Amino acid sequence: MATSFLGDIENIFEFLLGKTDPKNMINVVYGEVKDMTESRIIQRDIENFIAYFEVVLSAPKVPKKMKFNRELIEAFINRTYTSLHDSALKLRVDSVYERLKKEIDENTEITDGCLKKIKAGLYRTEKPSLERIMKRARVATILKWLQGPLKERFSVELQDNIVFLATVYGQHKKNLAINVEWQQINVADEDMEVLDSEYRVLEIAIMEALEVIRTARAALPVPSSYQDQFQLVLTSFDNLVMYEESGILESFDSFKDKLIISIALIYMQDEYVQKDAELKKLIQLFVSMYLKFRDKHYGADSKIETAGYQ
Repeated sequence: MATSFLGDIENIFEFLLGKTDPKNMINVVYGEVKDMTESRIIQRDIENFIAYFEVVLSAPKVPKKMKFNRELIEAFINRTYTSLHDSALKLRVDSVYERLKKEIDENTEITDGCLKKIKAGLYRTEKPSLERIMKRARVATILKWLQGPLKERFSVELQDNIVFLATVYGQHKKNLAINVEWQQINVADEDMEVLDSEYRVLEIAIMEALEVIRTARAALPVPSSYQDQFQLVLTSFDNLVMYEESGILESFDSFKDKLIISIALIYMQDEYVQKDAELKKLIQLFVSMYLKFRDKHYGADSKIETAGYQ
């Protein structure tokens, strides 16, 4: 883990810099949140499917042979969800059925071996990866930026859509999303003008953070040393303390440090990262320190050129 941290974080910031465009960022966030949420709901449904039939097959008296088909999935979904309307239930049935068809053939008998095959396929599909962290970091960064003081310059419609996306994303992270009614978001011309004019603030902060990371890598930190690998995160925390003591915590100067800390935490807490006892303690420390700063926003006397920062 310690060996790859700085290199992976550099890749994440390079991804943010190259794949974040004001002209399509709303659609990108919408698409990513939708894909993440729907994928997680399907994953949960299939995990429940496996758990349910494991119990059924372990019963003293196993029912008659059960075969994989749409009717079986429909019966399972109807048993699992009791408060969804018909169209939502149909969507859940279709999604689970189509996903399971990739692992097992129609009319395959449901056995322990069959369930193990489904479980293996689910693991392959949902296996943690750096690419997934990159997409999560992009969504989190854009949503954070859009919900800062910049949001007051958006139309009411776009503000509502941003709140919707942030709410669904929060439910996704906590695995609470059940059924989401998705409606495509259209960005009005005046909202696009705001995004275009303020995007440079976000871009500069990403570039500055990337420079800090590259400097840290160029210093050739000891790969096996957590202190060396994570020193730039501690330095960013020290910077925020200094900004707060100087009364400029809400200034643009702190933006890159908050980006470094927040994205480092997204990375460190992801399942992709193997964690030993020392790293778990370090994550706990960073989270505790971050809580003090994460909800700070620009004050009313902030400079015009920093209006896009949260």
